[in-house]
Amino acid sequence: MRKTLTALALILATSSAVAETEYPTNPILRPITLMDGTLAVTAGVVAGEESDENRKKTFVNLGYGITDNLTIGFGGIKYRFLAREDNKHGLELAVSYGHRGYNEYLGSNDDSVAHGLDLSGKYVFSDDLAMTFGFGAVEWSEDNREDKNEFRYMVGLQKGLTESWSTGIQYTYRDLKDFNQNEAHDVNTYLNYVYSKNMDIGLFASYSSFDAQENGYKLDNNFGRAIGIYANYRF
Repeated sequence: MRKTLTALALILATSSAVAETEYPTNPILRPITLMDGTLAVTAGVVAGEESDENRKKTFVNLGYGITDNLTIGFGGIKYRFLAREDNKHGLELAVSYGHRGYNEYLGSNDDSVAHGLDLSGKYVFSDDLAMTFGFGAVEWSEDNREDKNEFRYMVGLQKGLTESWSTGIQYTYRDLKDFNQNEAHDVNTYLNYVYSKNMDIGLFASYSSFDAQENGYKLDNNFGRAIGIYANYRF
C-alpha cells in the first residue's frame, strides 16, 4: 500500500504557483516531475481491509523539484530525460529509484524492505486525455532470509471531466519471484478536484491481490481493498 500512496503523491504533486502558461493547472497536462524550486505536500487518510481485518492510516508525502527534470521525495528520486515541449501534447519519459515497500514477517522481528528502479512515461493525446505506463524492477532486502525480487508492469489512463475535475486509473501486474505467490494484480483509481492553482483535493480507491499472510507477512502494511481522501498543496 505504501507504493500506492507514493505513486499517488507523485501523480498529484505536479503543479506550482507560477503562471499557467509556464506550468499547467490542468492535471492531464502536468509533467511527471515537479518544476524547479517547487515543494509539494500530499496528506490524507486511508481506510481498508486485508483478510477481514479493518484499519485506518494517515499518510504524508513530500516532493521537491531540484530542477524542472529532477524531483526528490520520500519515495526516492526521479529524473525526466524526455520532456514534452511546453508541457503540451506528446511523450515524456523518466527514470526513478527509491523505496517501494516495507513488510514485517509473521512470528518474528525480521523486516523486508523494497527498493526499485523504474522507467515511467506519459503520452498526452489531448488536453483531457493521457496514458501513463511503466516498468519496474524491485528487490526486497531481507534481514535474515534470502532477498526476493519482482518485476512490475504498469499502464493507466488520465481523463479530464470538466475544467476542475479529472479522474485516473492505473493497473499494475506484479511478477513475483521467490514469494509464495507467483503474481499479483493492483488497481488504483482516483477522482481529483483542482481547488485552486496551488491545491488539489480528491478521493482514491485501490485493490490488490497480493496476500500478505500467504507470503508470510503481517497485515500492518498491506490493504486488499482501500479507499481514502487526500489534499495536495504546492508552493
